[in-house]
Amino acid sequence: MKSKGFTLIELVVVIVILGILAATAVPKFINLQRDARIASLDGFVGALKAANSIVMSKATIVGIKSAKVETNIPNTDLYVLDGHMSIKPEHIKAAMNIEGFMVTNYALTMTRTTFVYLADKELTMPELRALNCFIHLTRSYTQQDGSNVIDTGDLKVNEFYDGC
Repeated sequence: MKSKGFTLIELVVVIVILGILAATAVPKFINLQRDARIASLDGFVGALKAANSIVMSKATIVGIKSAKVETNIPNTDLYVLDGHMSIKPEHIKAAMNIEGFMVTNYALTMTRTTFVYLADKELTMPELRALNCFIHLTRSYTQQDGSNVIDTGDLKVNEFYDGC
């Protein structure tokens, strides 16, 4: 007798096999999304460091590499401060392509600080903390005489990836 289709048992076996494959593939897919978000943020840090090198090359040419206050490089929208590119959001936006990223400053402290995260709209600080998938850029500084803050210029990158 010729068979013209699948038996019910064959169909159930195929469905079970597909279910097992889906159950093992979905967690891997979720982990890939997390890895992609982390890689994007890490890529931003690398691009920021490369932009810093280019900006500082321009600053060196015009002789303002060691400016102690935020100083504009003539004929550009680029700013330097004490041997490094300024990390104010508007200065980062002028120095590099930030498409897909939000770069903002919540003015939490006296230190220079900027937050970078993947989004198409600006989040409030509580929303950003709840997201917990961002990088926090700061410049190193030291206290002197209890009141004077001296910017040492070193870029510090704090990664908050638990929510990615």
